[in-house]
Amino acid sequence: MGADIRLGYSLRLKTCSLPKMRPVDDRAMANTELHVIRDGMHTHLVAPALTLYTLLPQLEGYFAHCHWISAGWGDLGYYGATHQPWWLGLRALLLPTSAVVGLRPINNLVDCVSESATLYTLQLSPTLMKSVAMFVCRHLALDRSDQLTKVRERSCGTQFFAAQGVYTLANTCNNWTSYGLQTAGLAVHPMINFFPGQVEATLRHNGYLPVKRGQ
Repeated sequence: MGADIRLGYSLRLKTCSLPKMRPVDDRAMANTELHVIRDGMHTHLVAPALTLYTLLPQLEGYFAHCHWISAGWGDLGYYGATHQPWWLGLRALLLPTSAVVGLRPINNLVDCVSESATLYTLQLSPTLMKSVAMFVCRHLALDRSDQLTKVRERSCGTQFFAAQGVYTLANTCNNWTSYGLQTAGLAVHPMINFFPGQVEATLRHNGYLPVKRGQ
C-alpha cells in the first residue's frame, strides 16, 4: 500500500530538472530532529539547515547562518500571497497556477512560532532524517543551469522557489506535509490528509504531542 501511494505521488511531479543530491556525511547528520509547525491552514516541515545545504548546496546562498529551514509547498497564487482570503484559496484548488516551495530560515524555533501556531518535535534516525531532507530538496525545481528559481519573498523572511508538482483539490499543502511524514517513518495516509487538523491527528496517532511553550 505504501509503495503504491509513493508511486502515485511521484507521477504528480513535473517532468523538469530534479536536483542532484550530494552524499551526506556524518557531520551533516549530527542533528536528526524534525519539527512540524501547524499555522492556520498551513503545515510546514522544519529540517536542519546543514543537512539541506549538504544535499542541495544552492540553498546556502539564500539561507546562510541559520540553524533550521521551514519548508512548505503550495500554489504560487495562494501560498505566496500576503493576504489569503477564502476565495483565493478556492481559486487555487480549482484553477491552480504553479507550485512553489516556501522556505523560511529559523534560528530559535520557539521565538519563530506564532502564538496561534502549534509545534511538534520528532527525533528521527539519521537515515530517516536524510529521507525527509531529500523529499524537501527533490521538490525544488532547477533551471537548465541547475540553479533555483526564486519567484517571491515575504517580509517575514520566507522565500518562494519554483517547485515540482501540481496543487489541486486532491493534492494540497497538507497532503505534501503528510507525504513528508511518511518518509519520516510515520503511519499516515497522505492521500486523504487534506486539512491541517488531519496532519496534527496523524502526529498524535503516532505518539507525538505539541511542544508546550517555555520548553
